[in-house]
Amino acid sequence: MKLFRQTLPPLAMRTGRALQPLGLATVVALSVAVGVNMLLLAPEQERLTTAKERHEAARQAQIRQRAAKKTLVELAEIWKTLPPRKEFATLAAAISELARADRVSIQGMTYSLQKAEEGMPIKASLTFRPQGEYAAIRRFIHRLETSGSYLYIESLDASRATGSRQASAPLVVFNVRLVTFLRPDPPPAQGAT
Repeated sequence: MKLFRQTLPPLAMRTGRALQPLGLATVVALSVAVGVNMLLLAPEQERLTTAKERHEAARQAQIRQRAAKKTLVELAEIWKTLPPRKEFATLAAAISELARADRVSIQGMTYSLQKAEEGMPIKASLTFRPQGEYAAIRRFIHRLETSGSYLYIESLDASRATGSRQASAPLVVFNVRLVTFLRPDPPPAQGAT
């Protein structure tokens, strides 16, 4: 067992004994520092991390809330510009008048209204067959597209008109399906007779 046991010279032994209190003080100081770190700083680090996470979550919620408010304002503006349901007949008459002004005849206009959920816009569609010279129909369709109201051409196909041919230009017939959205009528007032 003497192999593993080393003996130090007497000077080293005396120096080692003189430095033992300093070594012990260093070990105690390091232990206190680690203990303070674990007891005081670690919980504060956790609190700081938790506070940062909560702050980020609150910031994200605020961003979502601002976006939702902005969307509600935009929807309210769009809702105001939608024509009311009771003006749908006027819209059909305006389209007929627009066609007449462009020297286009409209034959057989039909409409349909989709039943909408409570508080949602109503999808309304108009189907008709304008007939006339190509240039006149092109002007008419362009004016429909740029009318400013929420009119969308959902379907459009063309064919040559059979029968009457003029010498200047052949007539064309289009099948047009327009779609728009309407505000529903307000619910009737309670107790009104």
